[in-house]
Amino acid sequence: MTAHAAPGAPAATTAGDSAAAPEERDLPFDGADWSFSGPGAVPVRDPHALEILAERGCDLFTMPGSYEASGIPLLGRTVTGDHTFRVGVTVRGTAFGDAGGIVVHDDGGWFKVCVERTRAGGWAVVTVVSRPVSDEAVGPALAAPRAELLVTREGRRHAVFCREEQGGEWRFVRTFFGSGAGDVRIGLFAQAPFSAACTAVFSVPRYVPAALADRR
Repeated sequence: MTAHAAPGAPAATTAGDSAAAPEERDLPFDGADWSFSGPGAVPVRDPHALEILAERGCDLFTMPGSYEASGIPLLGRTVTGDHTFRVGVTVRGTAFGDAGGIVVHDDGGWFKVCVERTRAGGWAVVTVVSRPVSDEAVGPALAAPRAELLVTREGRRHAVFCREEQGGEWRFVRTFFGSGAGDVRIGLFAQAPFSAACTAVFSVPRYVPAALADRR
């Protein structure tokens, strides 16, 4: 199975393509391409699991005059060109804003998609695009504090999908344009803006160097 042909997701190539589609591969957490940055303790990781602890106040958001925060613990790596990246995340949090997910930085800003606890006490997929002011959107509701998140990029265009169970149907979350076609920095993070702490646990990510052909 390849990432662009994951169950419920559109293929990255069309039936008329003569070349074989790129194959999906694991990105084990013990690889040298991963590095930690941000506040807090170094994550607990082995090749196939990652646990990140966010301490009180860790968040990433920019709303001048209202609320600003710029420190989250994350394990990240540089990615070149078009790609599709997906990972499972489970969040152990008790307060509004506790979350874990994917953050992507480019030369013009950043965006994040995460499994986040809502004000009502439930869970949802939340996205924030910041270039430089943060534009926040609440996506699909979740039955539990876990989901598989997928981000895909073709040139400047990015799209986000999610699904609650491995092998289930992907749900479209959001699409938007980035600032350029250069390298990006993909990170896995946890945040705890208003609580004492929050932990995010990640499965080994899956990666393919191609974008989804259908991003809706």
